[in-house]
Amino acid sequence: MPNLVRPSEFAVIDVETTGFKPEDGHEIVEVAAQKIRGQSVIGQYQALVQASRPLDPGSVLFNGIGPELLAAEGKAGHEVFPVLHAFLGSAVLIGHNIPFDLGFLNKHFTLHALPPLTNSVLDTLLLSRKYLILPSYSLESVARYLQVPQPTAHRAMADVETTRQVFLKLVERALKVGR
Repeated sequence: MPNLVRPSEFAVIDVETTGFKPEDGHEIVEVAAQKIRGQSVIGQYQALVQASRPLDPGSVLFNGIGPELLAAEGKAGHEVFPVLHAFLGSAVLIGHNIPFDLGFLNKHFTLHALPPLTNSVLDTLLLSRKYLILPSYSLESVARYLQVPQPTAHRAMADVETTRQVFLKLVERALKVGR
């Protein structure tokens, strides 16, 4: 495996939310992360998170996470975010359009008296734009092009699994072109 993936632990992350802007009060309703070393998953964390506001019908259609599911399986934020913060630790964070995820995560960490993440990051969206020529750089489009199976899009752990595999294929591609 290339040096890019060997030196430390990486954590692939994804969040599902009630909308697009944490500054408008939108919230995380699902988080997932996998820690990887090389190509191996060495740990994972996933949780549904109870929302403090009514869910937007559009977000329910998008990710399939509705009020019934959150009532049955969702945990309070004070149970989820400290565990997730500790799980991520100082790992290099990987995500597809990772500024979106970090904006929400840091908002929720701050709300729960946790420091914002300052980890190094790798964005598979930016890597895709650098190493691929596609009409769309959505996670689904990139995964399809790289022949990465996609179990269920727009659920956090499924997207983490897809992002992890996309990342590993992009690293292989980067090594082939030598940059």
